[in-house]
Amino acid sequence: MRSLVTEVVFEPGAEDLHANGAILIEGLPGVGLVAKVAVAYMLSRFQARKVCRFYSPYFPSLIYIQDGRLVPTFADLYLVEKPTPILFLYGNSQPSSSYGQYELCEKILDVAVDLGASFIMTLGGYGKEEVSEAREVYVSSTRPETIMRVIRKIPAKIYAGQIVGAAGLLITLADERGLDNLSMLIEASEMTPDYYAAKRAIESVNTLLDLGLKIEDVDGISRTYISTLYRIEF
Repeated sequence: MRSLVTEVVFEPGAEDLHANGAILIEGLPGVGLVAKVAVAYMLSRFQARKVCRFYSPYFPSLIYIQDGRLVPTFADLYLVEKPTPILFLYGNSQPSSSYGQYELCEKILDVAVDLGASFIMTLGGYGKEEVSEAREVYVSSTRPETIMRVIRKIPAKIYAGQIVGAAGLLITLADERGLDNLSMLIEASEMTPDYYAAKRAIESVNTLLDLGLKIEDVDGISRTYISTLYRIEF
């Protein structure tokens, strides 16, 4: 009988990796696929090493087929060491139940903390009927001092409302472990993927973390996302 807990499958030798003070950046699918596109793009711009794959029994009972091939539901963790240690969480699904969300997020944090993560950042889309041309950025955290530090560095507003899924749960559970945390939501339209919102997310992370990325226009981001998606998922 298959276990009802998330299975973590490490790449050869990856269990011994350590990245002291790393930042975990979440890129799971959500509103407008903002986080997923943004993290896929950033992964394409750095030398990233795959650390492990999370298989949750609480992922939706849905199988994707692409060109006749089965695509499993998963969440992967990648390590980028330069210009600063970053753990990128990239996947094509989120658990479909509250229990499953908690179980997977706790497992992700277990692995991230063991690797040396000390800051948890989540990305997401803030669905609105009308979005501004600039695509406003909204930030939240369990630590007011983190919010103040962030809005001094990037143009952002303080968020008030609900955050659904891993984008909200990861920072809540991170706080329980004494970890600094930040949620960054970008105004997103009804289009999926919303490449304009993803571009704004990439720009904000780039500035906040001083990554030095040269970011393409929206068409370039969409092409990069598609090519990265085929390389990683298929």
